[in-house]
Order: sequence, then C-alpha cells, then structure tokens
Amino acid sequence: MPLRIVITTTLNDNLFRAKLPPLLKSRDDLEVVVVTDRQGPTMERVRWVWPRGFYRLFGRLGGRLLLLAREILHSRTQLVMAYNVVPHGLFAVTLARLRRRPVFLHLIAGVADIRFAHNPRISDNRVITRSKNPQRIERMARRAASRADKLFVPGPKAETFLLSEGFTPERIARLHSTIDLERFQPGDTARDLDVIVAAQLLTRKRPIFTLEVFAEVLKRRPGSRFCWLGDGPMRTEFDAALDQLGLRSSVLVTTTDDVASYYRRSRVFLLCSLSEGLSLSCMEAMACGVVPVTSDCGDMAEVVRPGHTGELRPVEASPAQYADAVMRFLSDDGLRQSHSRAARQLIAEEHGFNTAMRAWQKILESVLPSAV
Repeated sequence: MPLRIVITTTLNDNLFRAKLPPLLKSRDDLEVVVVTDRQGPTMERVRWVWPRGFYRLFGRLGGRLLLLAREILHSRTQLVMAYNVVPHGLFAVTLARLRRRPVFLHLIAGVADIRFAHNPRISDNRVITRSKNPQRIERMARRAASRADKLFVPGPKAETFLLSEGFTPERIARLHSTIDLERFQPGDTARDLDVIVAAQLLTRKRPIFTLEVFAEVLKRRPGSRFCWLGDGPMRTEFDAALDQLGLRSSVLVTTTDDVASYYRRSRVFLLCSLSEGLSLSCMEAMACGVVPVTSDCGDMAEVVRPGHTGELRPVEASPAQYADAVMRFLSDDGLRQSHSRAARQLIAEEHGFNTAMRAWQKILESVLPSAV
C-alpha cells in the first residue's frame, strides 16, 4: 500500500521543484497530496488540492483548512508535513494530533519561523506583520513546534537555537531545499549582467536599500548592468526609487519561471535581506556559477563562505559596504572565477537532489519502515 503523505503550505513553484523531487525519489511507494492555494506543477505521484467549488465559500484560508482536515483525516494518511509554521504548521499539528499521525514541520525561514515577535518585519506573513499582538502568535508557533515529531532546519544556527530552547537533537534534522543540477548549471551565454537579485519586493528583502547598493556600484563602475527578478507589494515604492536614484535605464526588472537563463548571464548575486533561512535563489544562482554577496543572516553562511564561495556582510552594513564586496568581484575577473568554481562545487556536493534523497530515505524509514 502506498505511503500517503499530506503536505500543506502556500504554493511556490520553485520551492516545490526544490523539495518534492528528492522526497519522491527516496521511495517508490510514496503518494503525496499537497493542500495549497492553487494548482501546482504536474508531478508524478503528486495530487494538488486547493479551494474550489463549495470550499471557495469559506475563503482562501478557511477553504484550505477544511480541505486539510479532509485529507489528514483520510484513513490512508500516514504522515503530515507543513512548510512554515504560521499558519500551516498550526493547522497541521492540530489535525495530525487528532488523527494520531506523525507530523513534520519545515522551518523554511529558520529561526524566524518561531521567533518573530521582537521584529515582525522579518516575516513575510501578513497575519504576523499586521497583528497587534505578535507575541501571542509567536507563543502559538512555538507550541506547534514543540508538538511536532520532527523539525527540519536550514543549517546550524537554526539547529543551535532549537537546542537552546530545549528541543532534543533527535527531533531536529538539517534538510533544506536542494538544487536540480541538471536545470541549474553554467552555460555558454556571455555574462552581460553584472549584478542580479532574485527576490520578492517585500520589506524583509530590503528592495530600496538594495537599489542604493546598485547606485553605489554604478557610481564606481559606470555602465554596470543590473537585473531584478521578482515583484511584490512594494512595487510602487520600488519604481519610484529607480527614478530617484537614476537607475531606470540600468536595471532590468522582470518576472519569469526561467530564472536559470538569467543566472547564466550574471556575475554577482546580491541579497541584502533582514532575515533568511537559507536562500533557495542564492543556491540556484551559485549552481549556475554566480558569485554571491549576501547579508549574514539566518544560515546563509552555510553556502556563502568568505574567501571561498562569496562574501557576507552584516545586516547593519551600509550600501557602500555591500558595494565594496560587489566591486571586488566585478573588478577582478580571476577572483570572481575562482569563487564561481568553488560555489558550483559546494552546491553540487552538498545541496543536490541526491543528498536530500539519501537523507529522506533514512528519515522515512525511521518513521514508517518500507514493506518487506
């Protein structure tokens, strides 16, 4: 009989392409049901469930909650998983406990998934950022995490935090998004884009601050070309800043599913976030040979290793200090190429699908042994 796993989160195509293939490859007897907000990409042994018909009457969140209850309470469901704790993990833990099924929570945002009340700006969740009492939501998130059978974290910082909070080592697993190395690899395209950013226009990603870094680089290196992949609620402010900083003709702004083709054209990947778990976009870019310059937040140091694969800057660093790091690689092609090779190698060796597939085999066997 197939092992039926129910997963819930808000759909992000890139996220699922990075997470589901190694899970599915780990065992032939998996059947995955994903409860989310819309239809996802076609994948063998994956069924997408989202509010339609009757369930739309209850709104996006209410409809998903009812569908999640239906799928978790199904007699063949054997494991429940949620990506992000608020609100998906809250629902998943409650319903899985009613069904007496194991539940796994993926802390995509790292520590920020359960510690955000001190600064709601580090969250992308509108429930949290608009709440008048984020402390209450944080308490709920921590309680949900405490009731989960296993917590998946992006790296050692998140793991250390959980251990300091009293979580036992056997309940914590380091397993984050992994990269499809066939899709993300260098090509023969000329690298005509100097700096690329792949991020939504959200407060946490600091888009206006990042444009100030662009402006500083352009001042030092006239003719530099930039690219921003992504859109979001700060688009009006972003467009105004492009004009105010004189960047309109120097920045290509677009949205696309074919992000790999833009990475292959780029030299430096820039990320100035206030908070991250471990950026999937950064790892995809590195696999394509782009050298990262990022803020030292979350577990970014897992892949951005100064003097080897890229450069880290403190979150509180100025635009000029980020520009200093970018300029090191734009002004020294030999340095950039050596870091590019190291970046590609690190992703291939530590963050490819096969790495995650082997990890999933052990994890699933410990919870639900394969039939002999």
